[in-house]
Parts: sequence; C-alpha cells; structure tokens
Amino acid sequence: MSVSNNGSLAAVLQTSISLCERFAASLAPNAAIDLPPTNPDSPSPLILADAAAASLKSQVTKLSLLAITTPFTASAITTCLKPLNESILTSLVTAALLTTAELFTASFSGECRSLAATTLLDTQGLLQLIATRSTEGKPKTELSGVRKKAFTEATGRIWDDCDKLVPLAKEGVPGYVVRKSKEWLDLMKDAVREFEEWDPAENIDDDDPFGEQLSDDDEEENLEEGSDTDRIAISAGVKEQALKVLNRIPQSIHVVIKQRLEKMDLSKQASRSQIKQLDTILKRSRHVSELIDESAEGMYLGDPEICLKKAGEARAVTIEVVESVLQPITQKQNAASNQSKEDKYIQRALEWIQQVDPANFAPSTLSGSHNRNP
Repeated sequence: MSVSNNGSLAAVLQTSISLCERFAASLAPNAAIDLPPTNPDSPSPLILADAAAASLKSQVTKLSLLAITTPFTASAITTCLKPLNESILTSLVTAALLTTAELFTASFSGECRSLAATTLLDTQGLLQLIATRSTEGKPKTELSGVRKKAFTEATGRIWDDCDKLVPLAKEGVPGYVVRKSKEWLDLMKDAVREFEEWDPAENIDDDDPFGEQLSDDDEEENLEEGSDTDRIAISAGVKEQALKVLNRIPQSIHVVIKQRLEKMDLSKQASRSQIKQLDTILKRSRHVSELIDESAEGMYLGDPEICLKKAGEARAVTIEVVESVLQPITQKQNAASNQSKEDKYIQRALEWIQQVDPANFAPSTLSGSHNRNP
C-alpha cells in the first residue's frame, strides 16, 4: 500500500465519518435547522429517501467486502467512499429534513428523522472499523473470525436500517399509520389479556407483601379480614364490568384497520386532508391503548372508580375512531350507491362498542369500595 494512497484514504474516511456525525446531529429532535418554505407541489422527499437508502445499502455492502478481503486495497476503498460523500449521505439527510411535520405529520416526520439518524450513526460505526483496518499497515494479513464478524454485524445493522427506511418511504403516511395502528392494537390486546388473568384475591399489599403487619387486636383482625373479603368481591365485580367494555375495544379497532386502513390504495399519494385524518386516527388509537392501561392500573391499585372511568373514556375515544371512518378514507363513494361490505363491518363495529357503557353500570357495584393505597 503506497503512502499517498493511504493518506488519501485517511482524508476521505475522515470526511465520511465527520459527515455521518454532523448529519445525524442535525436530525436530533432539538436541532435547529433552517429549511426553505414548505412547498406542497414539490416532489416528495420520500422519493429521495428511498433512493438514498437503496444506494447506501449497496455501497456499504461493497465497502464491507473490500475491508475484509485480502489484500486490503486503499484505492478501492477510496473509490467506493466517494459516492457516499458526494451524494448518498447528503441525499439521505436532505430527504429526512424535508419530510416535515407540516406535510407528513409530526409522528411520521419524527420516525423518518430518527431512522435516518440511526442509519448515519451505524454507517459511522462501519467506517470507523475500516479506519482502524487502514492504519494497521498489514494489507495482506487475513482478518480473524472475530474481526470479520464485527464488519458483518456492522453492515447488517445498516441493512436493517435501510430495510426500515425503504418501506417507510414507499408507503408514506398511510402505510406508516397501518403499521403503527397494528402495534397499538397489539398493546391493547396484551393489556386486556393481562387484566383478564389478574386475580383480585391474589392482590398483594405493597407495604406488607408477606402479611407480617399482624395486629394484636382480634377485633381489628376480624374487621380487616371482612374488609379484604369485601374488597375481593368488589374488585371481581368491577373487573367483570370493565372487561365488558375493554374486550370490545380491540375488536372495534381491528375492524377499522382491516376494513379501512388496509384497504387504502398506497400507490396513490394521500391528500393533505387524508393525511390529517390518518394522523388523528393514529393519535386516538395510541390514546385508547394508554387509557386501557390506566383502567387496568386503577383496578390493580384498588381504585375501581378510576378503572371504570378510564374504561369509559377508552370506549368514547374508540367510538370517535370508528365514526371517523364511516366513509372510506381514500375512495369517493357515490351517496346513492349501496352500502359496501366494508361499510357494514364498520357500522357493526360502531354498534358493538356503543352497546356497552360503564356509565350505565349499577352504582351499588362500587359501594363500600376500599382503596388499598389511599
């Protein structure tokens, strides 16, 4: 390896590493970046993000192979790095910065920037491995299995990053909302399942987990035993009533995803109004998931009023979600046309969740309720 070639590689590598570091920092949530005024008529930056991710994946594959193959050739590495510095890295960060909250919603913009920043930092990690290899002065020495593994793992992380960026860019906000809504739905199902398995009789006092705070007063012991029995009975009743509501929520959200979100035509760019509607659906789905958690937590903490209150709030937000998609999101439907099969499913989902209301439960259920943690 000539000194001039090695020196040239060191300079190009340092440029690549610095670009990755600075570009990633510019994508941080609190980074102050001056962007040109948003123009809805400009080409979508997602096209650029898609192309940049695909090019980066191809280029780092070449770099990794060149780095672990004997002999290590500085000129080949330098040639492979130049497209990274001249276009690929710049395209990636530009696309991420132009994917603004104004055009793509805050959550989608944040996801895109976060993924791009992670990709840049993982690329920096691979480049630093190459930098170490280049300074060893042993181009003909075969790398150990451990060191080869480090290169392949670093490359694999970048592949994984790009494999997340490409579908995000291709599907846009609609595809992102479908994926995230499914994630929130899974969390709802898990929370309801855990609540179903919770046994109020096995509720443990955090302040006395082993029951060691025993009273010498027999009468007080009897009162506490009676109180525990009442608490268990009340908790079991409230749990049953809360689950009448909570069990129906994931089913209704599931119908919204299957019959509306997944039926959208992802090949067509969504309008501003459609993107706003999708963002609202996603925010409400997240809120529903959080309310279900709060409802179950209220019961775990011995507060049945909170349990039913939060279940009622989760039901109300779920109704808003279903009502918002009574009409298809990305299709124009003739008012005189017959109701489609998808429309009927949505209407049933709405009726299904409307049929149960914690506000109609008998107040006697909560009488004598005992909060374990006053």
